[in-house]
Amino acid sequence: MASKVIESERTVKEIEQPSRWERPALAGGIGYVAVFFVGMVCFILFVASKFAPMDAPPEEHAAAYREMGSLGDVTFYLLTLQAPFLLLFLGGLYAVLRRAEGGSGALAVSAFGAGIAMSMIWPIGLVIAGGVATGIAEAGGDAITAFNLDGMAPLSLALSAFPRTVLLGAASLVLLGSGIAPRWIGWTGLALGALSFISTGMLVSGAMFPLLMLGTLLFVVWILALCVALLRRSKGYAAK
Repeated sequence: MASKVIESERTVKEIEQPSRWERPALAGGIGYVAVFFVGMVCFILFVASKFAPMDAPPEEHAAAYREMGSLGDVTFYLLTLQAPFLLLFLGGLYAVLRRAEGGSGALAVSAFGAGIAMSMIWPIGLVIAGGVATGIAEAGGDAITAFNLDGMAPLSLALSAFPRTVLLGAASLVLLGSGIAPRWIGWTGLALGALSFISTGMLVSGAMFPLLMLGTLLFVVWILALCVALLRRSKGYAAK
């Protein structure tokens, strides 16, 4: 009986020890940030500069889609390429949050699930906007259909702000409660969670788009700060 108790305690301790893959997974956050900003720079240089004015007729928008050509395809690919790096980071983040929270890890699970949802919603919208809409325009299809499908990119980004709110809120509460990262990261995360929730108003009014983009950019910077803090902490933990 005593041997079973000892074995059980040993198993629990092994589970609570960081995996050797935890640091590489957390480092995925740096890859996510790098790919995101490379994609955004390409978007500004090769895609946004070719957009027709919003009040232009659909035919002019369709002509702009055709003009983007392969550069537009590569740009949208780069913007979706961030997903696997973010998923890796979420795996490492979940492991850290679960240990820090203790118990059933309800907040850690909430943050992990919300992160997965967020990481997929916007890329799906980008595929529709960058692939389907552009394909219709290049094939000479209905210009109005292509124009409306292009709107899936900002709308899906706004939709992804709902799970982003949960991710920021849940993770920040664990960070503040456990002290595993500087407190300013936790408080900033809560503020960005509120900003993300407000920015979902883009689903109702396009006037909220600047706020949506601001929240998105600040979220990526927050991920970088959190990633660096957790990597430093895990390095110190491994050295003990």
